[in-house]
Amino acid sequence: RRMVINGGDGNTYPFLLKGHEDLRQDERVMQLFGLINTLLANDSETSKTHLNITVYSVIPLSPNSGLIGWVPNCDTIHGLLQEYRKTKKIELKLEHMRIFSMVDRPDLLDNLTLIQKVEVFEWAMTATDGYDISNILWLKSRNAEAWLDRRSTFPRSLALMSIVGYILGLGDRH
Repeated sequence: RRMVINGGDGNTYPFLLKGHEDLRQDERVMQLFGLINTLLANDSETSKTHLNITVYSVIPLSPNSGLIGWVPNCDTIHGLLQEYRKTKKIELKLEHMRIFSMVDRPDLLDNLTLIQKVEVFEWAMTATDGYDISNILWLKSRNAEAWLDRRSTFPRSLALMSIVGYILGLGDRH
């Protein structure tokens, strides 16, 4: 649930109120992201790249509830893909449906060898041209310069988060 807190400084602060979830680990992850940002900024090589991780407030209120700072002007990749594919009349889960059309039951995918899984994945990916995210970045940019900036920022930030997530063992939660 989204809520707004009025600060003593006259500003409003939007938060997401989370229930039935322990946010203490999330708070520690945000603190670690802040440390990673400091390390990136203080290193002579990485400071030139202007890479950083967006850090937001995580405030555990109890072991099963808390507040998460609302990050303004953000979209999810899923939401962007959903909007884009709807305008292009492309089924959102087209590749997913193609993968599962290859087997009688979804659990049978687990029994495939690695090379078979790769072949199924590659076949499913031929359903579209693979430029959805590139096209979305273009359509969401106000001009070519903004598009070029997004085109270089997105893969670099994705790479950074993938590396950090792998090292920390975060999986897909963050």
